[in-house]
Amino acid sequence: MKLLSVPGKLFKDLMAHIYYLIGIIHRYIGNSRSVRWEYEAAIDAFTRALEWKPDFAQVYLDRGILYWREIDHPRKAIHDLTLAMNLDPSLIEAQFNRAIAHQQLREYAEAIADFQAYLAVGEHPYWREHAESMIRELSEWVPNAEADQ
Repeated sequence: MKLLSVPGKLFKDLMAHIYYLIGIIHRYIGNSRSVRWEYEAAIDAFTRALEWKPDFAQVYLDRGILYWREIDHPRKAIHDLTLAMNLDPSLIEAQFNRAIAHQQLREYAEAIADFQAYLAVGEHPYWREHAESMIRELSEWVPNAEADQ
């Protein structure tokens, strides 16, 4: 007997979106109260969403951002952000955020490459300015980096 007679794929998508929204709520509470366990609860909810829908690119993006920004796990962030980019190339925020995660790991050449890739398609003026600034700053640490721009 199928639960509520909902077709399998539709049910899985619904469950994935429910867990995604639970993750968003935990992240919001974590941000408003600066409570680390809320971030961990958000990651758990995002992970559950991916169990229901493994190709949910937005979840990989949001979990990846949480990993580098709130949980300080940039290597996990790079993994998730790469998956988000592979699943949905229109998620250009993944490229920008992956650059920051590389920067946290002192992988400056990779960070520069991601910032440059973001600049090729990203339109948000603030983030473009930040990417340009980071390329200039990180280029001091990577020989011949500015020549590649």
